[in-house]
Amino acid sequence: MSLKSERRGIHVDQSELLCKKGCGYYGNPAWQGFCSKCWREEYHKARQKQIQEDWELAERLQREEEEAYASSQSTQGAQSLTFSKFEEKKTNEKTRKVTTVKKFFTASSRTGAKKVKHCVIIWLKTCR
Repeated sequence: MSLKSERRGIHVDQSELLCKKGCGYYGNPAWQGFCSKCWREEYHKARQKQIQEDWELAERLQREEEEAYASSQSTQGAQSLTFSKFEEKKTNEKTRKVTTVKKFFTASSRTGAKKVKHCVIIWLKTCR
């Protein structure tokens, strides 16, 4: 037997158990070496930083979205103007055709002109 007593088991130095911030309290591995008080402070700081970063990101995305919307509105306005001109042209073309057909079948001294005029009116109503 030896006179020197031997310690068996795990030996942990006292400094390894203390809080990482050096406040004098004991740390906890679940809290990454901080004591409960220091852990709350660190967690609160990290959370506030994340909230601030998220807020800045949201503002930036909102600005980009508004700029994209404004850009699409100006582009859409130009397309709408082009489409309006197209519609106007089609309407004028249709009116011109109807007028030409009406002139062609207007009443004349020919016999049966009323019958032809009646057929043209029916035809025009069905085309619209």
